[in-house]
Formats: sequence, C-alpha cells, structure tokens
Amino acid sequence: MDFNELIDLYIDEIESSDDFKRLIELKNKINNDYKKEIVSFKTLESKYLDASKNKDYYKDFNQIKKDFINAKAKLYSHEEVKEYFDLERKINGSINKDLDEIKSNISNKFKSSNMFNICNQKK
Repeated sequence: MDFNELIDLYIDEIESSDDFKRLIELKNKINNDYKKEIVSFKTLESKYLDASKNKDYYKDFNQIKKDFINAKAKLYSHEEVKEYFDLERKINGSINKDLDEIKSNISNKFKSSNMFNICNQKK
C-alpha cells in the first residue's frame, strides 16, 4: 500500500466519523438558517479588513469596527455555530495529534537508524 492510499483511508475514516457527519450537518443547517447573518457578517468583515488597512481614510472606522464585532457576535452566538466550531476544533486537534505522532515516529526511526548515527559522528 502506498502513501496516497494510506491518506485516502485516513480521510475516509475521518469522513465516516460521527463528529464529521455532525459537522457537515451543522454546516448545511447554518448555511440555510442563517444566510442573512452570514452575508451581513462577510460583508462587514470585508469592509472592516479593508478599512483597517487604511484607517486614516475612514472617518467612521470605529463604527465599521463596531458593526463588524456586533455581526460576528450575533452569528457566533447561535448554538449550532458554537457546536460547529467546537467540533471543528476537536477534529483538527485529532488530526494534529495524529500528525505529531507520525512526525515523532519518523524522527525516532531516523534516530535509531545507523544512517543517522553515521551522519552525526564527530570527525
């Protein structure tokens, strides 16, 4: 089995997990139920990011910032959105843990191999 096949199996395992299925379910629900809030948030976010680069040209910068913060707080206050981000953090944490384990195993293999020992001998 080659590396790409292992990656595909790993992705299939993630996608078949209950957490990932729930994440997709929540994403669809959020996109359907909170369309207006998402559009408002994205619009205000874009305006805020643009204004923050050129604060001197925006006399109403503080209002733009306040509107953006309020839109974000409104969108992120919904239980489905909170659960979505909690699941996303959980899944990403699990993936990062797996990657750390892979890196550690590879590092340990090199440390214990003769090749590593030969390369690090003092001359």
